Amino acid sequence: MKKKKLFVYRDDSLYLHHTLTLQPATDDFSFKSHSHNMVEVYYFLRGNARFVVEGNIFPLERGNILVMASGQTHHLLLEPSAAYERMALLIDTSAVPPEFEALSEQVYEGRNLFELTKAEQTWFEESFQLVTKVTEDMQKNLIFSFSVMIFSLLSTKLIRTAESHIEDDIIKKTINYINKNLSKELSLEIIANALYCSKASLNRNFREIMGCTVWEYVIRRRIYSARQRLFLGDNVTEAYEKSGFGDYSSFFRAYKKTVGVSPSEDLKKRQS
Repeated sequence: MKKKKLFVYRDDSLYLHHTLTLQPATDDFSFKSHSHNMVEVYYFLRGNARFVVEGNIFPLERGNILVMASGQTHHLLLEPSAAYERMALLIDTSAVPPEFEALSEQVYEGRNLFELTKAEQTWFEESFQLVTKVTEDMQKNLIFSFSVMIFSLLSTKLIRTAESHIEDDIIKKTINYINKNLSKELSLEIIANALYCSKASLNRNFREIMGCTVWEYVIRRRIYSARQRLFLGDNVTEAYEKSGFGDYSSFFRAYKKTVGVSPSEDLKKRQS
């Protein structure tokens, strides 16, 4: 696999990149199922790929934009037969501009895909290129302004297109069941019984679409639920109990593994 970063900007709250992969490999870590603490704006340029967000499968065409909210599980379904090129802007939740709020509910509900006109594609790509040409000390402010304009534009065009899959229905039912019962006792057996299917087939189909096991998804959703509660003012005990964790030690280990820092460190960073 030959991956080339055509442009990269990174600081504590922003990560902007333009990347070309000439010989993509399906086992590349960056293509696998993941979630993070940032809002991501993904712009597709070329390749043979589909994008999966929380069980919704989006075929990609040049100029498509996908927006993923913090905590949403997503990954790429990639055919390695063609070069793969994309631009992406990731913004830490503490720095997301207020213009994102107009999109957030729809994005969390699965309307992640936005289609740009040719003129809007030209604007997006030229704006991105402008960032690469200014001095480094000007880039942060310009990127932030760029993000404001992107969210303002996308709030006017909430379009969702998802490819139909036989497995898709059971995956969506699984995700809906988990999200509605996050604070209750959950296990693969409980979920499979509730959906009237076998544990093995459910886990297999879920992993094929989502790129992770059912239980890995449960833990991920619980962590981001607890994280949101912490940010909204719940104390640690309230946050982990309302999100389905039975004790602090298991919550702490899962939080640090998923987020990268402890709950107290994460909250301190958010408040600062």
